[in-house]
Amino acid sequence: MLTFLRRGLAGLLILLILAALGLAAAAAAAPLAGGGLFAVRSESMAPALSVGDLVIVQDVDPSAVRTGDVITVKVGNGATITHRVTAVVATDARPMFQTRGDANGSPDPVYVRADQVLGRVAGHVPWIGFLLAMLSMPSGLAALFSIGATLLTAIWLLDELVAADEDDDLEGLEGLGAEAQPDVRAART
Repeated sequence: MLTFLRRGLAGLLILLILAALGLAAAAAAAPLAGGGLFAVRSESMAPALSVGDLVIVQDVDPSAVRTGDVITVKVGNGATITHRVTAVVATDARPMFQTRGDANGSPDPVYVRADQVLGRVAGHVPWIGFLLAMLSMPSGLAALFSIGATLLTAIWLLDELVAADEDDDLEGLEGLGAEAQPDVRAART
């Protein structure tokens, strides 16, 4: 039982490491492939997108964005927002977009300029955005390292328990072996 638990924890640790490294590599490579990965951090797009979803965004020419598309934009404070386009406004230069979160009652207060559009949402993966959010914050990285250290400690402790059980079993077998052996000293005299 302890060996099974130890193997499960080791598998979980390996999965955590591979998921974190894979997601970090994918997030770094996404801009090179013409897209981006973003974590949903609010309920403004529920039920289409939930908090913790990983949003996969593809580059799009702003002139190809249509009403109903879900786009990710960079706003003035550097944050990113993923909302649905409710209207496209033609201007002399480039189009502007009115956006609104599906769960919001009214449109966003400011129109989005074409140069703020990071891309159109191509898909999403539930829950994986939590891991991406953790990787993007110092406190999240500290939490991931703490989780890893806890798993390593649990694996080490289980190894110690398994080794102690095996030692007890060996001592028991050695004791059985001594009782089963004839007393050689008595036979020689």
